[in-house]
Amino acid sequence: MLDAEMRLLRRLALRVGQELARNPDARAKAAQALAKSRRVLNDDIKPRAQQAWREAQPGIQHAKHRLQRVAHELREQYRKARDGK
Repeated sequence: MLDAEMRLLRRLALRVGQELARNPDARAKAAQALAKSRRVLNDDIKPRAQQAWREAQPGIQHAKHRLQRVAHELREQYRKARDGK
């Protein structure tokens, strides 16, 4: 089923491309839609994503350090058990 859906999407994309190539009005509308999408991405989505990433960094670093500490402790316990100490 997935293969049939992919073929359908490919045919649809080809038809859209052909229509854009033939129709200057369609090209203009597509260019406007693309420009609007870029504005929304650059003015709204991207800054919010960057802010969320900056805010998440301390928590990510904290979790990283805790995991490293746990890994170190487990490694030490394993070595002690292996060496019989």
